[in-house]
Formats: sequence, structure tokens, C-alpha cells
Amino acid sequence: MKKSVLLTLVAILLAALICAGCSESPQQEPAEDTSGAEVPVVTENPLTGENESQGFDVSALERRVAAFVVENTPDSRPQWGMDDEKYSPDIILQGEVEGGITRTLWMFADYSKLPEIIGPMRSARPPYIRFSELFDAIFIHWGQSSSKGDYVGANTVFKKDKVDHINQMTFNDTVGLYDRDQTRNTSMEHRGILYGAKVPDAINSTKIRKKPTDYTRLCFNDFTMPVSVEDVNKITVNYSERTDWEPTVWTYNEKDKKYYTSNFENDLCRDNLLVLFDKTEYVDKANYKGEAGHTVTYCDYKLAGGKGKLYTYGTCKDIEWKVNGKQLILIDPAATAAREQAAAEEGEEAEKDEKAENAESAEGGDEATYVAAYLNPGKTWIGWVSSNHGGSVTNN
Repeated sequence: MKKSVLLTLVAILLAALICAGCSESPQQEPAEDTSGAEVPVVTENPLTGENESQGFDVSALERRVAAFVVENTPDSRPQWGMDDEKYSPDIILQGEVEGGITRTLWMFADYSKLPEIIGPMRSARPPYIRFSELFDAIFIHWGQSSSKGDYVGANTVFKKDKVDHINQMTFNDTVGLYDRDQTRNTSMEHRGILYGAKVPDAINSTKIRKKPTDYTRLCFNDFTMPVSVEDVNKITVNYSERTDWEPTVWTYNEKDKKYYTSNFENDLCRDNLLVLFDKTEYVDKANYKGEAGHTVTYCDYKLAGGKGKLYTYGTCKDIEWKVNGKQLILIDPAATAAREQAAAEEGEEAEKDEKAENAESAEGGDEATYVAAYLNPGKTWIGWVSSNHGGSVTNN
């Protein structure tokens, strides 16, 4: 019975994907309509798909996304604010940095509603900066890596890409944004925190652009549903062959339809899990912090696109992803193939019956021909996994 219901739901979903306007260009603002028809107005959280009735303040659409770099070594856990009951991050990105460790990037669509404390705050790395640019985010951090030799550091990326950012090391902190926690018995570098309520004042005290420009808006189903007939109750993610010492493990809870992990030593749960396979490169930086013979090997993600997995509602779906300009695009390859087949058949019929001159596809021109991968409304974790250095995801 369960499989039958799932098959029906998947069929409905596939039809919706093929017909949905979001599939034409899912991350773009609606084009100007000169026909007199009403142009759709975005009223949903672009990172979670949640609307006003679910607590989203539409005034946040006039403000930019905020991204925070947060540590993930064992000494940093549990992280402050990660599993906040009201304002946990909309998106948590986790990937490798250096020395086989992972770091996280937290993104919020509304920086007026943040956890009381965020941290431990840590330094910026180039891949995280570039990923935040896909969401036109204001990048907030505590320190940064610096270019040397063959290594291109965060300081260079900030300048080259003209990224708006707030760095504790250089910020004229008149509002009291940053602090050190005094309650944990751990070394100083694991106690750097940020006060969420101070973020709006901190941003307003700078010349940073406040209003967003074009940025990624993920596509979401209208209501929560399975995305396939493949049941997945547990997944294990290894980021690369260098990070297999600590995979991230998620377990599905049938009662609330969410995935949980204990890796962060808190009660973090997510509605969607995305695993994005990307090409990585390891770059050595000699004489780290001026110490002769001390070499650090940084992991650089290429944002090259590729394969991926979507886990939601206890089900799994193969996806693909790419970066188009400054936008992240998630693609449903199965629905895209079905659409292309339908377009080809329609073109053949048109040529046969009407001898049309231009019936190569149902799309025509240079319009997008992919179908977007839809997430379920809610919060997402993204595992950034190496496709060429032993990264993997296992369904248990």
C-alpha cells in the first residue's frame, strides 16, 4: 500500500515539476510582463520556502542574506545557536577546509531574526566566500586565510570579487557584535562568539549595500511530500579520503518527518539534506603563520557542478547541480529527460502534421530546458563532498 501511494504522489509531483513555472528559470526574478497580466510577487523565504503564515517576515526580502562562518572541531561543540528553537540557520553548509577538518557556513534569509549567540566564529576560506556569493550574502567572520605562494587566500577573494563582509579582526565594533565566551573550559580560539541581536546595527554601521540583487532562490513544493519511492532512513557522508575520521551521520524520524544528527553534540534536525559532489584541489601553503617548516594543506572547492543527492521525507532522489553566473541551480535529471522526450515527440508531430520549420523542441530559442529539483519547505543541510578525492554518501 505504501509503495502504491508513493508512486501516485511521485507521478503527481513529476507532472507538477514539468508544468511549474519555476522549472523555466527557477532562480531568476519574474520577468517583466508587458501583456497586462499580473506578475507573480515573491512572498516566501528564498532559503526555506516558508511563507508569512509559517512565520516568515516578507520585509526580509528587502534585506540581503547573511552568512556566518562557524567552527566544527570537537572543541567547538555544541555550537551556539545551531539548534536554536526559533532561529536555527535556514541553510547549513558543511565542507572540508584544511587538515581534514570540516567547517560550516550558516545562512539566514532574515538577519533581524537570529539566535541570541552564534559561534564559535571562525575565519573565512575562499570556497565558502564563493558559495555565499551565490546568495548575494553579507559574509560575517572572525579572521581569514591569506594568500601566499600558490595558495589564493580569502583576503584575495574578498578584494577580487568585491564581497561585502564584516571581519572581527578589522571591524570597528562600536555596537558590541563580537565577544569571547567565558563559560567553556577550552582554548581562546574556540570561544569567539557573536551576538545575533547586534547584527542589524553592525550592518547599518557600515557602508555595505543593504538591498539584495539577483541571487539564488531555491524551488520548493507547496506541501511536504516524498520525492521518490526509495526509502532512506539513514545516510553517512564522507567529505573526502582525508576526512573519513569523522563522517556526518543523519537518521530519519518518521514521526516529525525530519532528519537528525548527533555529530554536533546538539539536537540539530533538518527537513532537507542535500549532498553536492564537487571537484576539489589541495593546495599547500608553506611557512604557515611564519613558522619555518610548518605547511598547511587547504582544500579548495571548484563550484564545478555535477551529481548530487536530495534526501527528504524519508526518500531519496538523484539530482544534478550547476552554477550559472552567480546562481546555484538544482536540476531534476529524470524530470528533465521526460520533458526533453515530450518536447522531441511534440516536435516530430509538428513536423509531420504541419511541416513546421522550427520544431526542434518544445522550448525553442535559448530558454532553459532543465526541470528544477524541488525541495520540501523547511530547513536544509548541504554536505559539500569531493567527487575526485574519495568523497561518498552511503544510504543505510
